[in-house]
Parts: sequence; C-alpha cells; structure tokens
Amino acid sequence: MQNICNSIARAALPECHILVAMEKMLISRTSGLNGRGFMDGQIFKLLCVVALLLFPASSLKSQTVLQPLLRDPSRADWSSLGRFSGTLTRAEFEERLMEVFDPFHALGPFLQITDSSVRVFAAPGRDELVEVRFASSPQQAKRPPVTFRTVSEISRRSAFKPLAGLRLVIEPADIGGKWGGWDDRSTFYRGYGRIQEGDLNLTVAKLLQQNLRQLGAKVFLTRSSAEPVATYDPHRLDEETREILARQIYTMPPAFYERTRNVPKNSERWFAIAKEVLFAKVIEQRSRAAKVRRYFKPDLTIVLQHDASPESARGGLVAFNRNIFFVSGAYQARELKTDPHQRLRLLSKLFENVTPTETAVAVRIAARFRAVTGDPPVRYGNSANTRTVPGGNAYVVARNLAFNREHDGPVVVTEPYFMNEPVTLQRLVAGDYRGTRIVAGRPRESIFREYANNVTAGLADAYRQTAKTD
Repeated sequence: MQNICNSIARAALPECHILVAMEKMLISRTSGLNGRGFMDGQIFKLLCVVALLLFPASSLKSQTVLQPLLRDPSRADWSSLGRFSGTLTRAEFEERLMEVFDPFHALGPFLQITDSSVRVFAAPGRDELVEVRFASSPQQAKRPPVTFRTVSEISRRSAFKPLAGLRLVIEPADIGGKWGGWDDRSTFYRGYGRIQEGDLNLTVAKLLQQNLRQLGAKVFLTRSSAEPVATYDPHRLDEETREILARQIYTMPPAFYERTRNVPKNSERWFAIAKEVLFAKVIEQRSRAAKVRRYFKPDLTIVLQHDASPESARGGLVAFNRNIFFVSGAYQARELKTDPHQRLRLLSKLFENVTPTETAVAVRIAARFRAVTGDPPVRYGNSANTRTVPGGNAYVVARNLAFNREHDGPVVVTEPYFMNEPVTLQRLVAGDYRGTRIVAGRPRESIFREYANNVTAGLADAYRQTAKTD
C-alpha cells in the first residue's frame, strides 16, 4: 500500500519534498512493527490525498516547470552577458546592432555605449543590469565563450562524410496531430483535405535526420511525434494565462492578436485562444529550446517549416510558389520596448555572433532549392519586419521568429513552398514515397524527400566549401 502511495505522490508531485520527508519519517517509525506499519501506511495514504488537495499538481508544476519558462529575465540572466567582455569592438557591436538585430533603433534607450563598454539598463537610462567591455581592436578580441563551432572551426572532413563531427539540431516547427488547431497551422482546402503544417514538418525532419547521419553528423531531433515536448498539462493553464494577460501581456506572440482580432475581449473564446497560444507558441517552443540546452550542444539548429500565402488563412489557393530562408535579427520596436526577454535574447545572439554562420549555411541551402524548384524568393528585403544581411541574398533575410530567437547559437529557418499552391498541395496530399510517382500530371519525387535532400545538400555544400579553403 505504501509503495502505491509513493508512486502516486511522486508522479503527481515530482518536485514536492514534503511527502518524501513524511515517507522517511514513517519508514523510520514502522521498522519492525508490522501491525503498526499497516496503520501508518493507511495514515500515509490519507496524507497523500490531503497533500494533493493542498498542493495541486498544477500549482507545483507551475512553480517548477513554467516559472523559468515564463518569468522575465533575472539579474543573474543579465549578468551572464558579462562573459562576452573583450570579444568584440565597439564598431563591431554597433554594426551588428544597427544592420542586423535592431534596424528600427528601439534598443538604444536601454543602452549606454562608449568606446570602452556598453551598459544595459532595465529601463531607459536607469537601473543598470550589466556592463560588457569592448576589445580595443579586432586583433585584441577574444573568441566568444560559446559552445558552437563556426563553419571554419570544424576540422577538415572527408568527401564521403562532409558533415562528420557536425552537431545539428533539427526542429520540426509546430506540433501537429490533435494540436493542429492550437498551432494555428491547420487548414482545410476544398478538394484536397486538411493540411497540418506540424505533421508535414515532422515527416521532413525524420527524413533529414537519416540523411544527415549518413553524412556523419550527430543529430538531435527536438520531437519525434505529434505530441508536445512541454511536460505541463496544457488544459490546466487558466491561472498562468490570467497572470500573463494581467502582468506580462508582452509575452503573447502576434498569433494571439491575429486570432482574436474579431473576438470580444475577455470573452470565453478570447481567453481560450490566449491559453492555446500561450501553450503552443510560448511554453512549447521555450520547452524545446530548454531541452536542447540540457541535452545537446549544437553547432547549428535547422528549423523546418512550410510557407503559405495570406490567402491560405481562408483556404484560398494561389498559382505560384516561393521560397524563403530566415536568419536571426530584425527585432521589432514594439517587441524591444516592452519585452525584457526579447531584449536579452537579442543581445545574446548579437554577442554570440551567429550571423556569419547562419548566413553562410542559409545561402547554400537556398541555392539548392532554387536549382531544384526554380521558384523565386518571397520578396521581403528590407521590409517592416525583415532585413537583408551581409553576405545574404534575396532568398535569405533576418527576421525575429520564436524558434530562431529561443534556440541558442546559429539557427536557420527553412520555409520553402507555398502549401496553398495547387501542385504543391497535390504533392503534400500524396504523402511520402520512394522513387517517383505521377503527381499533377508528371513523375515527381516525394516533396518531403525533395525538401530533406535540398537541406542536406545545402549543408554539405556549406561545410565542404569551407573545408577546401581552411
């Protein structure tokens, strides 16, 4: 009986040490007293029930799992930026800031930049959080204390294993399955059926994982099923959702405002959408980044997505296809003015100097897609939410997306194909297969294998090219 209670208590309250202490006390008292031990076992069972009532699993989970995912950065988090002192000059800092990460100049009020250092403030001009000292010259700059290796730092590879030793994370965006509606990535197209991007991304991810391992890479897949990585019960988010809406509304991503545009504020539906978005777009994504941080130190993260035109929101089709690839940067002014988490992530990415690696890889992947599909790029350029990057091209732009923001180190987001283009839809509905099949009037490779093969070839090109010039 006591063992059963122990299992229940630990499963429901994994972080609660109260019951563990009770258990030890009771074991100590009942040693050698079988009859009394049975009675104490019954008492322990009762205490289990009482503890579950007094300390609900949701509240404890909130403290132990959600609190670090949803809280604003602590002073210790900000102080950690001090490790980048001496790794770049003032000129390098300002170039990265203005050209890539803060082109809309919203971070300036939170910074005090001099020739010797940059000071970061919690509010414009007050409450200093950290000071990062600049190197006096590029020659004096130290290597940043990061765990990833740039493309030129990875040892020379063989022609047969061009990715040998490379540590890669594959991030199939969204969740899919029964969570497609929470993802807001589930669309019904008349004559084709329902398309869920999370499921498409996972299919590509598994194929890409096989390809990369064959070329020698060590690969970490953030999810392997259409289920959340986050360990918290998403249906018990009422308290956390209310707290975020009341105190940290800036945590809610654009998807919340898009989905509630025509929904009465504070209505039951409005609140339900807030809970779904908080889980699928914030908790889930930050949980995956935390998982990678805990178990793997990648040189690069590849985020797999599929694109669509705005008409897809209503199940509408378009007669053309486009490809686009994103690297980190172009944080929005409204994001930086209100959200300290995004300010911290921006500075972390800037100091890590992820842009050269991201751009070098993204350009090579884009070239492979262009050669195979012939599709032009989405014409973002220097738009209201994107920026061209040094060394990039029309296919590669900086944009602040959740996945490239939350994951540490270099991240490339691949977003080819318009899912709502008729030929693409037919290929998606056809599913994965080997060889070729007649799809949309002619023999075609599985679109999932085409996607995975293009990413694989682009990665091999990027690292093989570097090996030749080392």
